[in-house]
Amino acid sequence: MKKKVFLSVLAALLISVPVFAATQVETTIQATIGADLSITTNIPGTKAIDITASSTTLGSVTISSNLTNWKIVIHSAKGGKMVRVGGSDVYPYLLNFGSTTGIDLASDYEIVKTAPQSPTSTTVVVTYTKASELNPALPAGTYEDTLTISLVAL
Repeated sequence: MKKKVFLSVLAALLISVPVFAATQVETTIQATIGADLSITTNIPGTKAIDITASSTTLGSVTISSNLTNWKIVIHSAKGGKMVRVGGSDVYPYLLNFGSTTGIDLASDYEIVKTAPQSPTSTTVVVTYTKASELNPALPAGTYEDTLTISLVAL
């Protein structure tokens, strides 16, 4: 009987103890997204220009970024001129990068971006004077320059 009384008293105490329920729950969720700054191209490693025309399409580049501060840098190893191999004669040209035309690469050309960019394809074209219209004519030979298009996080 003592046992029944003890259990009854214990049950009464548990029932009479107020139960406090939470009124809110808080959690922090996180996602870490790595930086993506990428360029792909269909421009070949070496591209012969058509000297009977006044321009040649090199190909296109596709650029994407999820950064908010970055830039595209276009660099010419020989200052925007094709130089005759084994000589110093030059065949000047200008660059068109998408809708931006007539870029003189005597110094690096930079396009500063302040927002992410979904993959965007841009056509790259060089423009120049037809070889037959150069006065004076250039000496025979191979003229070349190396173009580099880079993406840089700021």
